[in-house]
Amino acid sequence: MTNHRKKQDTTDVSLSQPEEDVIYVEDKSDRFIGHVMLFEILMAGLLALKSGTAALHYVITLVPMLIITGIIGNICYQKSADMKLFSACGYLASLGIGLQFLIDEVYAPADTFNVIKYLIALLLAVLFIVFYKYFRKILTQRSTVYIMMGVSAAIYLFLIFAGYDPNGYGTNAWVSIGGFTIQLTDFTKVSALLFYASLFSSSFRNDEDKILSLSTIFFLINLGGSVLIHELGSFLILFILHMSMLLIFLKHSRRKRIYLISIFTICFTAVALSFLLYKLLLPSYQAGTLSGIKAFLWPFARKIYERFSVTANLYNDPYGAGYQMLQGKKALWMGGLFGNTVNFNAIPVAESDMAFVALICTMGFPLAFFALIQLTRIAIRGGELANKLLKKTPQDAVVVFGAAAMLFMQGAIVILGSCNIIPFTGLPIPFLSRGFTYQTIVFCFTGILLHLSQEKEEDEDVQ
Repeated sequence: MTNHRKKQDTTDVSLSQPEEDVIYVEDKSDRFIGHVMLFEILMAGLLALKSGTAALHYVITLVPMLIITGIIGNICYQKSADMKLFSACGYLASLGIGLQFLIDEVYAPADTFNVIKYLIALLLAVLFIVFYKYFRKILTQRSTVYIMMGVSAAIYLFLIFAGYDPNGYGTNAWVSIGGFTIQLTDFTKVSALLFYASLFSSSFRNDEDKILSLSTIFFLINLGGSVLIHELGSFLILFILHMSMLLIFLKHSRRKRIYLISIFTICFTAVALSFLLYKLLLPSYQAGTLSGIKAFLWPFARKIYERFSVTANLYNDPYGAGYQMLQGKKALWMGGLFGNTVNFNAIPVAESDMAFVALICTMGFPLAFFALIQLTRIAIRGGELANKLLKKTPQDAVVVFGAAAMLFMQGAIVILGSCNIIPFTGLPIPFLSRGFTYQTIVFCFTGILLHLSQEKEEDEDVQ
């Protein structure tokens, strides 16, 4: 039976209205737009205290920043989107821009921050969101699951033969097109998101066996491709996404529990065996006699061993594998409340991998904790939105959960790694790091979250 309801005034909440709707009404205030704009202005003043040149570059971009914030914020407000989610993303974006201008002055990276690339990334994300509502219909087709598997496999195959590593670490995850360096492994995150959305589509129901078999094949595609191009950092994100998707969206059963425990145990055992493999291959490597399968396995065993051994003891290799973490540790010591005053500039890759450490060193711990709070807000708001959409459109719930989870997971993993709490992955941090390809993906995920949050009320009105 169809239930026709009129749209309620946001200022008048009746007692019969469900509690979750009351919470959602509170999120529609337009004051969050002003909060983000005020933060962008205050960031200019903070940069003026740190570096006049950085502040000048930031002020030049401040006017378009305010205009873009106002336009996007007003659209989100008019569409009844989640304004708390909008503000969290706005805070992080402006903080990241200010940090990158300051990094150029303090750390003198290989290339300077390019605002034009940043705007192009934002424009591409807008186009992605505009066409997403049409592309979303494709996700309801059964063939889309296999198409996304093929897309991921094609990306890895292309990187195996044409990929290269501009940083010299042996990770062939990049391609060069027309002077632009593109990290194609970032697009495997998009294909993974669309794969799981199609797998759990609301238009049809796959049984448990088919979901487990298809997701396992997709998992193996990503594992094999990541191993062949020596990119284990991105695979860690995809591994966590795979486990969490099945844990949350697949119905509870004994088979699911056994499957998840088995996958986790196998991966944990593989990491443990890599330590033994490293010890066995080390004498042959030192003697220069590695060949065949040993030569193929050696880079993986060494990379995994070095990541974990450096985390356990930075001084095992202070001028090699542990150098980046050791310099980051020095920067953390010197950060303080407002950043150091001696311009410690020996943090390797401060503009990308170590952006969070650079934030602490230049601006202090309070702003770093503020960034952590905003990343957590994105995760919380995304989780709440996914829970509400799950009752109506499981496909959209999967997309929202995956987008929010990948933003938060990558941010948390890289931040913990750069602070030497867990093994370092060498990935960029959402919003804070520079990088044309990854920032495009970040804006696409952010746009999906805001776009799907505004459709909650629309769906209710249709009903």
